[in-house]
Amino acid sequence: MTAVSAPESCIDPFRQQQDRWDIETRQPTLYLLRHCETEWNQARLYQGRSDPPLSASGLLRARNLGEELAPFLARSMKVLSSPLMRARMTATVVASHAAAKVSIDDRLTELSYGLWEGHSQATIKLVWPDLLRRWKQAPDTVVFPGGESLRDLRARVRLFLAEAAEWEAPIFAVTHEGVIRLVMLEAQGLPLSAFRAVKIRPGKLAVFCYHRSGISLLSVQ
Repeated sequence: MTAVSAPESCIDPFRQQQDRWDIETRQPTLYLLRHCETEWNQARLYQGRSDPPLSASGLLRARNLGEELAPFLARSMKVLSSPLMRARMTATVVASHAAAKVSIDDRLTELSYGLWEGHSQATIKLVWPDLLRRWKQAPDTVVFPGGESLRDLRARVRLFLAEAAEWEAPIFAVTHEGVIRLVMLEAQGLPLSAFRAVKIRPGKLAVFCYHRSGISLLSVQ
């Protein structure tokens, strides 16, 4: 999917009529929310496919988001979630404020870090120093032991994006840092080697717009 600058038909929904959550766009819009915080996030452990729940602060953040997003999600909106608990908990809590139904999409699952999961970077540096160095310098060349590569992640994210482009309703999906980073790369026409240069924190929302030439990143909230 080719990335170009957003055309005029992609109206940033966060700048319309003083309504932060306005979705009156003339093209399909994709909203990707990174799940709220877990205790593993706080401890800076690799999570991947491991399945920790939200922390107390993460659950509070999800409730606050639900209250803020309720008018937005009550409109015609397709709500999706990764199958992992931290994403499902975030999606369920947020959507409950608007009585919105949440559907699971496996393609939104986080990148599998394999044997790295549950470990801190300090531990990984002791056990896999060369691989960690490559992950920082050339992430597109890494296959995690017992896990995935960025090419694996890109393949399923591209399948999701191609299908989502055909849906008429705007899409609100709760997913993970790896997935959102990958979509940001696709939207900006950047290679996999730039994966570590883009960031999104837990509980933050990235907004994208589909158009004839591809997909554009509108904002990160």
